[in-house]
Amino acid sequence: MDGTGYRAWASIALCAAVLVYVGCSGSSGTSDRAASAPTPKASGAATTAPGKPLANLGNPAAVLIITGQQDGYMEPCGCTEDQSGGLLRRFDLLERIHALNWPTALFDLGSLIKDPAGARGGFEQTKLKFDYSVKALALMKYDALALSADDLKIGVGEALGCFDNSLGDSTKIVVANVQPDPVYERRFRASLVAAAGPVKVGVTAVIDPESLKKLIDPDKDSLLLKVVAPDDVLPKVLADLSSESDYQVLLVQGPPELAKRLATAHPGFDIVVSTSEFPDPLNHDPDLLNGGKTMLITVGKKGKYAGVFGLYPNESPSLRYQLVTLTKAFDGPATSMKKLIEDDYRATLKAAKVVENYLRLPFANGAPGATFVGAESCKSCHPATYAFWSTTKHAQALNALLHDKKPNVAFDAECITCHTTGFEFNSGWKSETDTPDLAGNQCENCHGPCSKHEAAPDNPEYRKLIALTAELADKNRLCLRCHDDENSRNFEFKKYWQQVMHKGLDTYADPQVHRGKKPRLARGN
Repeated sequence: MDGTGYRAWASIALCAAVLVYVGCSGSSGTSDRAASAPTPKASGAATTAPGKPLANLGNPAAVLIITGQQDGYMEPCGCTEDQSGGLLRRFDLLERIHALNWPTALFDLGSLIKDPAGARGGFEQTKLKFDYSVKALALMKYDALALSADDLKIGVGEALGCFDNSLGDSTKIVVANVQPDPVYERRFRASLVAAAGPVKVGVTAVIDPESLKKLIDPDKDSLLLKVVAPDDVLPKVLADLSSESDYQVLLVQGPPELAKRLATAHPGFDIVVSTSEFPDPLNHDPDLLNGGKTMLITVGKKGKYAGVFGLYPNESPSLRYQLVTLTKAFDGPATSMKKLIEDDYRATLKAAKVVENYLRLPFANGAPGATFVGAESCKSCHPATYAFWSTTKHAQALNALLHDKKPNVAFDAECITCHTTGFEFNSGWKSETDTPDLAGNQCENCHGPCSKHEAAPDNPEYRKLIALTAELADKNRLCLRCHDDENSRNFEFKKYWQQVMHKGLDTYADPQVHRGKKPRLARGN
């Protein structure tokens, strides 16, 4: 988490469109993959009306859906219209498929969360988010979830306990090159075969040992008893899967170059899933390796996409692939997932008081001992500037949460951090009751805590510390801490700076404004 204390009001944006057709076939048997090398038929860019078929997927015998690298993005925040992704939309996609009796297998690459220590909502909210993401996979009846070093960052014991308690009986953790403590063996598999109607899909996963070496956790060695190189285990696992299934899938938790090397070194896999370096895959089509035998895919980050395979064991090609963008076209009822994510999860955030109990830090770059005082304290000396600010959306940032159609949004620390003042710091926002004077995105999110300046307005050092120019704001990426690529995709600093700049609005001829006063701290501080 950035420690500078500058925050600007957020709105969120993402993108694009698509739906999938997959039908049922009565045929079964062993696929003739050598004679029918898989050929991708769609780029992922085609768009159809919800529920309508995509002709390029034809009439498959079954469907395989692969997701991954959710990175903590359980749902779009809803501040803008063009966002994509979210568990509700993924659930809606599955409901449409199930309603048409299309047999499915579901695999996830892992990385449900990313970096708890740097998460905008804080460590405790990230743990709750992980738990509810695991529950969401159980609700959707995933067959396999790959082990990820990212997910273990909440604590190896914490993550394994969450898997054990929340994953449900139908979903297994798949990893071939890690041996867990026997207490958790019932939850782990080196590989498994998922039945999708008449089609059997075998899956295994490996994790880069280097990612586990970098994981600092006192329980790691006692809970993950043995970690070996992927190449040491894949030949036998692949041989077993080849004898038991129609298709073989490898999920690789590690750098993309590792996935590509393993796909080439072990050419029997039909599908290899790599981690993605970017939120949006650079190529929506798979890379074809091993003479067209193997599809190497990524499904992007932040839960924005789902990789959908049509499976045709007795046809040529035997695989067809579509990368589906989870746009608002998938805003169906998703009733049970909505209850889990919008109702239960946020009710838990409220009950756990993740906003009030957020681990706050001293403000790093202001005058020593300075505290947040709120815009009302600025008003007496800067009345014109205050009046201008009060007309902006920044001033109404908290109200946007309080009147959100989704319940309890104001108890979500990820939202509060960009909709209140000084949230991350010792004297900043805590709650409507404790710190009502810090509601909204106020002066001090940009200028820093101003109690010292209020007490001694002509002190040149204090004035220097709170001064802010356009050049400095741009250089320090001040606005982008909230208006980042996910929150404001079309944000342009020069354009939006013109809407908030307020230099010269006030004059300071009245001697009273130079005398200073005892700071009136924001209530509760």
